[in-house]
Amino acid sequence: MAKKEGIKIKTNVKYELYNEAGEKIWEEETHNTDCYLHGILIADRMSGGSDGLITHGHAGTGSGQDGTDDNLATYLDEARTALDSATQGTGANSNDVVYTFTLGAGVCTGTLTEIGMFASSNQATGDMHFYDDSINKVKAAGDTLIVTWTVTYGQSP
Repeated sequence: MAKKEGIKIKTNVKYELYNEAGEKIWEEETHNTDCYLHGILIADRMSGGSDGLITHGHAGTGSGQDGTDDNLATYLDEARTALDSATQGTGANSNDVVYTFTLGAGVCTGTLTEIGMFASSNQATGDMHFYDDSINKVKAAGDTLIVTWTVTYGQSP
């Protein structure tokens, strides 16, 4: 009997950077890392637990984290940004969860090289669920970065 693979988690992040005038100046999509803590969250919630859900996003200037890490390598020293939304996909995409957060003007400025998703607002708390260090973009003080993170649990029917 052939071994069957279980459910896989696939993550994709889309970045959209707008300047002060509201003009889109950069856009990129990439696949990224789901972290060990996200598996723990799923197991806890599926068994009736109360671990905190993903509520915030944040950026940093480091790189090199992987699925075993629980925080950004070098997070920016400010509070994490609350999610704009967390929604379930519909129809053939009903196994997706789409998270969106916005780093507005004056928030997380500088050369951003890593982005993460978290279950608390405290940037020092080790609770990272998703991570990407493929970004390498200067976010000026007047710029706005919209981050859309799509998490797919298993395959669509």
